[in-house]
Amino acid sequence: MGLRKLDLALLSLGYSLAFFDIFNVPYIENYSSKEIGLVPSALILSAEMIGYVLGGLINGYLSARSGRRAGLIASSLTIALGSSMGLTANSFAQLFLAELIIGVGIEGEISVVPAYISEMVGPDVRGKSVGLVSASGFLMSLVVGPLAVLLNQSYWRLLFLPSLLLALVSLAYRLTLKESGMWLERRGQRLVWDRGALIFLVIWFASYFTGYALFSTPVFELIRQNGLNDSLAFTYILYGDPLGVVVASVLADKLERKYGSALPNLLTAVLMALWPFSPNGLAFLALGFAIMFLQGFKFPMMYAYTAENFPTKFRTVGFGIADGLGHLGGALGPLVYALLSQNSLSASTALVGSVSAVSGALILTFGLKTTGVPLEKLKG
Repeated sequence: MGLRKLDLALLSLGYSLAFFDIFNVPYIENYSSKEIGLVPSALILSAEMIGYVLGGLINGYLSARSGRRAGLIASSLTIALGSSMGLTANSFAQLFLAELIIGVGIEGEISVVPAYISEMVGPDVRGKSVGLVSASGFLMSLVVGPLAVLLNQSYWRLLFLPSLLLALVSLAYRLTLKESGMWLERRGQRLVWDRGALIFLVIWFASYFTGYALFSTPVFELIRQNGLNDSLAFTYILYGDPLGVVVASVLADKLERKYGSALPNLLTAVLMALWPFSPNGLAFLALGFAIMFLQGFKFPMMYAYTAENFPTKFRTVGFGIADGLGHLGGALGPLVYALLSQNSLSASTALVGSVSAVSGALILTFGLKTTGVPLEKLKG
């Protein structure tokens, strides 16, 4: 309809910078703690989380009122600004503000890109197109780690440089982008509330609650209880995530996305209940890998699916509310897991995993069947 393969590749470049900034935060937090202290450095992740909430709301609304192109330009500008501040930061206040601004840009990107692509490609390739652009972001997890180790304590601020450069390149391209035809046709319409925003907010909150908990301290304790080296085992388990993203991206238009979004959340709940009772280390690693595979698999599906469940005028607002505010689940999940694990690690793992089932159940109950259906025939 309106996007060439080159356009998708260049959108992928910009989208990848958002995820580069997501994956580099743990390293920035660790390295900066030697200069600004342990507690202040821990608040850097909190700053980015706050930015997610603000970015989803602000850029979602901007893209609904002023166009998708304006939202795409704004997210690149915001990430460039935050990255330039981080590159020169020499205090906690400067780092906090940099990560807050970057968080606004990241969620601004996430709330607009899937909606824009969905509106600019045909229904037969909508899932694959959104999925492949999403995959470019998640595959950044394979790049950030080695780069962070290479830069080490002496040059950790250079972790802000790639996202700054990518943002500027992306910005130059986005200034030439065509506006979404679907948005142009409806730009004179009044912005009307859609109740799906609250439903998808709970869907994302529950999914992020479990997903972020898998990156918290109790998981490393669970690994040690199974007699494994925590860092090595977690690295192996983590590789399930990008593999899941790639597989889902390829299958996104071959499966009904309603089920492709719901089932990973439901299966995660089952596998996390079984995980602490693995009979041996190999089975434990296999189950952990499968859980991370499901976490990666859900994102391309859910990004495309969320955009499809809102009308065009409200699409970026609904996505911004659902995914932006939904990240609060990601902030709460690790905390609840850590507190509950003090009583029973196995029970807390099952309980935290069961929250993911709420997400899957809501998708099955309220979600539309969308694969291969033009957006105009869904909600307009």
